[in-house]
Amino acid sequence: MDGEYGKISCIIMASGLSERYGKNKLLEKLGGQEVILHTAGSLAGAEFSPVTVTRSAEVKALMDQEGFACILHDGPKKSDTIHVGIEHTSPDTAGYLFMPGDQPLVRPESLKKMAEQFLRSPDRAVRLSFEETPGSPVLFPAFCREKLIAYTGDRGGIEVLKAEHIPCDCVEAEAAWELWDVDTPESMEKVRKVLAESAGTDCPEYFTGGEKK
Repeated sequence: MDGEYGKISCIIMASGLSERYGKNKLLEKLGGQEVILHTAGSLAGAEFSPVTVTRSAEVKALMDQEGFACILHDGPKKSDTIHVGIEHTSPDTAGYLFMPGDQPLVRPESLKKMAEQFLRSPDRAVRLSFEETPGSPVLFPAFCREKLIAYTGDRGGIEVLKAEHIPCDCVEAEAAWELWDVDTPESMEKVRKVLAESAGTDCPEYFTGGEKK
């Protein structure tokens, strides 16, 4: 990101084993494009420069091919992914946006709204929500760095948010499907249905490198 937005680091969490899905869900095709590229493309469309953290050599190769920064590691826990991501961000960052790799329908506009809310109150976390129910992604203030690095669990940064009682604002998504992930084949079919129903419309929008698909 340029200007003020450029102070926010963005980490795509892509280290899961897709056990509930049965195969690597991040490489499944949606509208001719892999799930992980939909997610990264939406972030690029919001002018973020994400770094993907993964245990998959195939995901690493794909991201390298498409020009997205990607780190390959072998840590088994979500906390390992968090630590590797933070290690590859600027020490001067204003905040950390953690984006699940399997959340392909999030809109660039919602991501921009999150960044704008955070920059208004940089001492507060920000979560994307729908109808006042918070979800992912989550944007953490820079002062959470040491708390995130000290975290050793496997449920993600939300545990840090709750345990440390970090104040948090919610930004409302335009639609519930922005918060959907693709943990199972059934949830993937729901996502495919949204794509099919939106064909030929302006919503949802999918980006790769800032270009609309």
